[in-house]
Amino acid sequence: MSTSIKNLISKSPKTSLLVLTTSLLLIAVVIALSFNKKPTLSDGTIIILPIVQTEPSNELDWQSYTRMEQVINQLGTSANSPVLLAEDVIALLTQTSSFIGDQQPIDLTRLLVVSGAALMVEASLTTAPNLQLNYRLISQNQIDQGVLQADSVAQLQTKLIEQIKQSTTNQFTQTTDQDWLTETLVQALKAIQYNQVDVAEAKLTTLLNIEPNNIVASRLLAQIELKDQQLEQASKRLEQAAEQVKPSHFRQLARLKFIEAQAKLESDQLELALSLLSQARSAAAKSQDWLYLGYIANWSGHINQRLNRYAQARTQYEFAIDYLKRSGSAADQVSALNKLAELEFIEHNYRQAYDAVSQSVVIVSQKKLTQLHQQTFALLSKIEDKR
Repeated sequence: MSTSIKNLISKSPKTSLLVLTTSLLLIAVVIALSFNKKPTLSDGTIIILPIVQTEPSNELDWQSYTRMEQVINQLGTSANSPVLLAEDVIALLTQTSSFIGDQQPIDLTRLLVVSGAALMVEASLTTAPNLQLNYRLISQNQIDQGVLQADSVAQLQTKLIEQIKQSTTNQFTQTTDQDWLTETLVQALKAIQYNQVDVAEAKLTTLLNIEPNNIVASRLLAQIELKDQQLEQASKRLEQAAEQVKPSHFRQLARLKFIEAQAKLESDQLELALSLLSQARSAAAKSQDWLYLGYIANWSGHINQRLNRYAQARTQYEFAIDYLKRSGSAADQVSALNKLAELEFIEHNYRQAYDAVSQSVVIVSQKKLTQLHQQTFALLSKIEDKR
């Protein structure tokens, strides 16, 4: 290389100067691009937070949840970037003591730790003097923020979705095309969060009288009935709701079948419960719903264990742990790991039991899951006594 350059200089000084200048420019461009290039978003869950309106209000801002759901549904989901549904986000916020109607700001740092999310999307809507959306894309390593302007809220939401898609190289596919959250449903979810079961039941019943095809409301009411041991009524409601689900609503179908399986389990119909979980698994897989695939595998493991099918139970628990890692649900990972540890303990596989519960201890300690501390460390102590 050096010889050819020397020959070039000796033959044509002007040519050599041009070559060197071009090379330096190319190097400068490459360096500039490397510095300006955004870090690639790591694989993991994407959480869209409620899109609040900045103007203060004493009333429940239910529309912030409907706007959140609209963005989630329009964005879709991805195998490597699973997007939590609105209900899942609300449930996760509850774990971090952020409740519907609570005026306290969301503890984003705590939420990022508990969820293990690859990306959290925070946005607020301003209507005066101009309509605009302020957003922050919060990942483990950086915060990307900006302001979007448009003539309508729908256009702002579309622009926000484009910003989210630009943050990752993963492709998104839509798995649902219906918005379920209404003012009454958000009020019912709020009542569920505050353990006001009678209020929630009344709200859901009212909503279903107006919108009998609201699948989410049917499922939530069936869950209340299930807790009240109204097993036949809950099962019938879930079966009717499943018949109303559109063929493309795989995520909703998976959830209905999952709850229906729990109803059959409560009435000791174990084989039927496993069959329903299999149906739920198929629907969840089609929609790449890693969170519910984890739930389904965890319950499948539990039922197989009750049937003394320990090998099948172990396999399902291992599946659950893998799926729940993908979904980023720390508390549910601990649940699956503890179940696996209990199974290994029963089979006198104390080394394997210790390995599983040790992983639980690490998650509980690092993520400060205080609600799981006592049972996890009690299990650790029981297993250590046998080592």
